[in-house]
Amino acid sequence: MRAILNGTDVGRKNIVFGIALFLALGVVVGVPLTVDLFGGSMLTGEQYQTWKVVHGYAVFLALINGFFGLAIDRLDLPRRQKEVASWSILAAGLFGGVGRSILALLSALGAFGLVASLGEVACITLGTGIFLAGQMRERRKQSPARAAEARPSRTKG
Repeated sequence: MRAILNGTDVGRKNIVFGIALFLALGVVVGVPLTVDLFGGSMLTGEQYQTWKVVHGYAVFLALINGFFGLAIDRLDLPRRQKEVASWSILAAGLFGGVGRSILALLSALGAFGLVASLGEVACITLGTGIFLAGQMRERRKQSPARAAEARPSRTKG
């Protein structure tokens, strides 16, 4: 675990959250869905399909959080922007992974699922926008140096 978290500061919470979300909803929910445990399925066909989607979203958001946590500290962004992006991606995981799972457990996914989806989309859009702005800023800084290297040198002769 230390090797994964080494060199991370702002993104540490995303990595830990991503691993926890993967273990909780990826493995704990995924195993009973994938393997017919306990002598057969305990869910109806509709419940099974709902939990497969919830499981898929949770794994997807766990991976996003994990990889985002590894990458955010490498960007040349002010700490405040990194924190906003980091918390936004983590909140997207809470809305989409944890929130959607709780709604499915309470059989309220149909009634409040749209709220969870809107919260997830808003948060992931904000976090991704800040992340991409940081990527473009780094690319602009590197472009003049690369352009100078690519130009052939002219010698007077």
